[in-house]
Amino acid sequence: MNSTAGYLISWLTGDASVIEVLMSVFATLTVIFICSPVHECAHALVAKLCGDDTAERMGRVTLNPFAHIDLVGAILIFLCHLGYAKPVPVDLVRCRKVPMRVANLLISIAGPLSNFVMAFILLIPYKIFYVQYVEAFYDPMMAERADVLYWLSMVFYIAAQINVSIMLFNLIPVPPLDGYRVLDTFLSPKAERFIDRNARFFQIGLLVLVLSPILQYPLSFAVRGIMNFLQLPLFFIG
Repeated sequence: MNSTAGYLISWLTGDASVIEVLMSVFATLTVIFICSPVHECAHALVAKLCGDDTAERMGRVTLNPFAHIDLVGAILIFLCHLGYAKPVPVDLVRCRKVPMRVANLLISIAGPLSNFVMAFILLIPYKIFYVQYVEAFYDPMMAERADVLYWLSMVFYIAAQINVSIMLFNLIPVPPLDGYRVLDTFLSPKAERFIDRNARFFQIGLLVLVLSPILQYPLSFAVRGIMNFLQLPLFFIG
C-alpha cells in the first residue's frame, strides 16, 4: 500500500505519474476533511449517549473538520496514511447511563468502527466506477473515458484503504490510541498505573514503528485482508 509520500518519491524518480500523485492527494484530503471528523464525532456522540456531554459542550459533536483536525496528525495522514485528529475529551464519571467500563469500551470502539463503516461505503462508488472502467476499456466508443473512470475508482479505493489503515492503527493498544482505551477497560488499577507512568516511552516506541518499515508489512497484510472482506458483499455490482 503506497502513501502520498511514496507516490511523491516515485514521481520524483520518474516511477509514477502526476495523476497518480494527485489521486493519492485527493484520497488523503477526503480522509482528513471528511473521515477523520466522522471518527472523532463518533467518539463524542457515543459519549453523549452514555451521559457525558463534555465533548458536546466543547463543540466536538460536529462534522466540521476544523473542530477536529490536528496539524501534526493531518500531516502524518497526508504523508504516511497513518495519523490522528484531536482527542475527544471524555469524563467517564459523567457516563451514568451505562456502567463506567462499558461506557469506556463503547466510546473507544466508536471511532475505529466508524472507519470500518466508511471504508465499506467508499468501496461502493469504487466498485461502480471500476465496473464502468472495465466496460469502457473494452468499448472503442468509450475508450477516452476509461482513464478518467479508473482514476476516479482509485481515489475511492485509496480513501477506503486509508480508513482501514487508520482503524487498525488506532486499535494498537498504546496510549493515547483507541486500542489502549479498549484494553484499559479490562486492566487492573495496578497495570493501568504502570502504563500511565510509562506512557511517554510507549509513545516513542509507537512513533518509531510508524516511521520505520516494521509496522508497514503486517499492517499492509491486514489491510489487504480487510479490504477483500469488505468487498465480498459488493459482488452484485457488475
